[in-house]
Amino acid sequence: PTGSHFRLPTPAQPLITYPPDCEQLLRQAATYNEAVTEQQVGAIRGQPSGRRVARSRLLKFGSDVLFTFVLPYALLNPRPFGLPDLSGALGTYGVYVLAGLLPTIYIVWDTARHRVLNPFAIFLLAGALSGAAVSFLKLDGVAFALKDALHSGLLVLICLISLAVRRPLFEFLFYGLVASETLQQSRLLKVALAFPPVRRALARATWLVALKALLLGLASYLVVLHFVTLSFGSAAFNAQVATAHAITFPLALILDAIFYGLAAWLTLQATQRLTGGRAWPWEQGFWQELSALNEQHSHHE
Repeated sequence: PTGSHFRLPTPAQPLITYPPDCEQLLRQAATYNEAVTEQQVGAIRGQPSGRRVARSRLLKFGSDVLFTFVLPYALLNPRPFGLPDLSGALGTYGVYVLAGLLPTIYIVWDTARHRVLNPFAIFLLAGALSGAAVSFLKLDGVAFALKDALHSGLLVLICLISLAVRRPLFEFLFYGLVASETLQQSRLLKVALAFPPVRRALARATWLVALKALLLGLASYLVVLHFVTLSFGSAAFNAQVATAHAITFPLALILDAIFYGLAAWLTLQATQRLTGGRAWPWEQGFWQELSALNEQHSHHE
């Protein structure tokens, strides 16, 4: 509307007086204008389309599967792929170690390429490095089965310790899920995660992560114990290891999707109940809702 009471000022015009019933609307508009700068508008316009994002994520998932499962499997059991057996050149132990190191090398390279070192990336790196460390151990039988479940056992222990000190592990994983891009967004997220309802959701989410790790560790132990029956150091042993991992790898993906997805949903629901909004973390409105929550909390204090 254009009128003497409703005409908005241009930057060159002095501030004029508005009717009382417009003050609230103008305050909200001013808050929004401060939150969305020209740089942010440019970033929003420059965001890739939904199809490009989906294609990029599918390619990333394909690369993850290739370097963390397919190639290690092909190294340990090349016959189904019609590939040459490298054990003649590297030895069966060398092939076994290379198959264990390949996922670690890929994860380290991918982290360095994206230049992102948030708590979620550190969590992935720690898991990859621990897996690489145990790849050098020459174990078989029950000891090998326990070694294969070691990572899951350590994750359960970390979850329990984090809950005991009241810093749930999923709090750090949630920072990686939300992926704040600025220091201001990190502050807003920290304030939101400090509210008691969200803290309880983070604790429940961490229990879900611990349960997932426990189930996967138990399944890995039983699968390896059943399928890996030969002594360490032969090509047939490597093939049995590949068969066991061909079973546990898709199982791990399914459990991750179920339990991490449910944990993220619990935390997001708690955060959204605080703000009263419906925006997801990858939407611009999410940070605006957290900003309004932070201002409301500051006024109460």
